Amino acid sequence: MKQKRSRAAKQRAARPSVRKVGTMLGSGALCVLTVGTISVCGLLGHKAQSKAEADKETKAANVNTTDTARDEGAYTALDTVTWRKASINEYEFAEVSAPETTKVTEASSSAAETTTSATEKKTETKADTAKAEAEKTAEDKTEIKSISKTFLYVEEPVSLRKAPDKSAEALEVLDTDTRVVVDGCTDDGVWYSVRHGEVTGYATAENFTGKTPNSKKTEEKKDEKSTEKKDGKSEDKTVIELKEKEDSSKKNAVISYTDEEFEMLCYVLQGEVGNCSEASKIAVANVIINRVRSSQFPDSISAVLTAPSQFDAIYGYYNGTTVPTQNTRDCAARALAGEDNTGGATYYYAPSYCGGSTASWFETLQFCYEVDGQRYFKNW
Repeated sequence: MKQKRSRAAKQRAARPSVRKVGTMLGSGALCVLTVGTISVCGLLGHKAQSKAEADKETKAANVNTTDTARDEGAYTALDTVTWRKASINEYEFAEVSAPETTKVTEASSSAAETTTSATEKKTETKADTAKAEAEKTAEDKTEIKSISKTFLYVEEPVSLRKAPDKSAEALEVLDTDTRVVVDGCTDDGVWYSVRHGEVTGYATAENFTGKTPNSKKTEEKKDEKSTEKKDGKSEDKTVIELKEKEDSSKKNAVISYTDEEFEMLCYVLQGEVGNCSEASKIAVANVIINRVRSSQFPDSISAVLTAPSQFDAIYGYYNGTTVPTQNTRDCAARALAGEDNTGGATYYYAPSYCGGSTASWFETLQFCYEVDGQRYFKNW
């Protein structure tokens, strides 16, 4: 049978112990701490996720904006400001792209200029080639006949051209009284093949004359004096004396010659023995004169001096070089007047410049004279 507890025992049983209360309080605090920690972690995770999503949306918006701007074409200053507001990366891209675009444009312009320059040069080259071909065609079509080399004087200024055509390139302009060598002409006689110094070309024949400037002046003086005579005036005594002296020299000369041939003779003497003694000048002049007098050689001074491979000094006359001195002219006149110190020589050579079989051939001839290291001969 149950025993009834006493009132004191019941009170002790209903009152919790201190240990139990502490345990209960500890468990509750632990639960609260756990729940709070979970809540804080959840809140932080949510915020991080929201921020990540926001950044992702912003980047997507920036990319879309950039693509749209690229598709629209060229970048302006306003585009650059807009991109800077949208994204610092896009701003940098815009500033880098603009100079590169400019560089590409400049490169294209440079390439275009180079192409244009090359085209122009090519056109000029074609034009020059066409001109050269035209000149060559004109020269080929026009047949030039060779003639004996002779000298002429320019009567009126004329252009020396590359081909016998008035449209051909002008090599130089020949002034009045210029002396030239003519060695050919066209069939119709319109063009001459002309050499002046080192330049060879073509010039119209109508601008040349065979009269020397001196002879033309002499004729002009004659005309003047003739007019003066008609007017009752007397001729200048000096002119008369010179004229009579020239006529007398030619009449008393051992051969006939023209004023031009006398000039040719003087130039050859200056070129051959210009630095030698008077005896050498007279001797060489006599070789030329004796050849004119011989039946074995041409019968004029010009023909003897222009014979092939004989007197190379004749080119000094054509080129205007080796201008004769007064002493040389006097020696030529003395030889033409009959002063012959060679005894009729028609050949000469200098042993110091010529040897071997050539010298041996000269020595088979009849020896005549030797002066200044040159030996003179004639046929037996």
